[in-house]
Amino acid sequence: MFNLTRSYRKHALSIIHKKISSALRLLGGIPFRKGSVIAGRYRIGRWLGSGSYGVAYLAEDLQHGRDCVVKRVWPLRGGSSRADLIYSMETDMLRRFSHPAFPVVYESFLWRGQRCFAMEFMPGSSLDALLFRDERKFTESQSLRIIRQLLDLVIILQGEGIIHRDISIANVLLDGDTVKLIDFGLAREIPASGDLLAEPPAWEELDALDDDPSEKKFRRALHVSSDFYAIGHLLLFLLYSTYAMEDAGPDSSAAIAESDPSRGWGHELELHPATKKLLRRLLMTEQPFLNAEEICTCVDDILPLLPAAD
Repeated sequence: MFNLTRSYRKHALSIIHKKISSALRLLGGIPFRKGSVIAGRYRIGRWLGSGSYGVAYLAEDLQHGRDCVVKRVWPLRGGSSRADLIYSMETDMLRRFSHPAFPVVYESFLWRGQRCFAMEFMPGSSLDALLFRDERKFTESQSLRIIRQLLDLVIILQGEGIIHRDISIANVLLDGDTVKLIDFGLAREIPASGDLLAEPPAWEELDALDDDPSEKKFRRALHVSSDFYAIGHLLLFLLYSTYAMEDAGPDSSAAIAESDPSRGWGHELELHPATKKLLRRLLMTEQPFLNAEEICTCVDDILPLLPAAD
């Protein structure tokens, strides 16, 4: 069962983990200095973030006079051969698409012996920023409409034989009413075996919390259900935004502290029964969905049942 306190604590730990990872990179390598120009073309701006496999910066493309993202692929472990493999997979996958919801790769290049690429800077705000920085509230209907758009993007990916494996509030952007999906560093080809619990290759570092092996296995499984499971957790983050407001007043931190860990989302959230069933299937506590189209149909059936005010 998803629990508000536990999930928000995990989110905080994840942020700390990323900051530590960034610090290790700064100690172990040469960071891009703000204002410097690399590859004769990209003026480095602010640091955007880091993950298991790389560091991203906002930059100005001096050749075309536009903002872009410069990503340096630099896994914390595994050396250059692993970096080459991750780099090739991410850039190759992004080049398969020509869709406004996915970033376009502009150029691939080597800089000081490390693999980098420049890609489109996607306008919009992450759901992470909207929820935690802006304290944005999403109704049940609004939340379902967001994942409905997200599912359309998953269908496009899976049509190309790709699973994202890192769908999260940090990697889903909202630009007005339009949903976008970024960060393909963990994306992989769907294996022909279709094994639900297929293990990732031995070279691959799993970017998950050590104290939650079940969640790690579901999120990183080389199977389409890993994206569905992640969408279920993302949906709960959206739905809990109104729980904090209604049950604990304006101080969302109080809501987190006072949430009863023994109750779970099924008791804490007032949702339409069909939405609860949708969540249980996404989180694999009931019969899992077999494909994204089936989930889309389910969401389309629920939306007319919700209050018109949403």
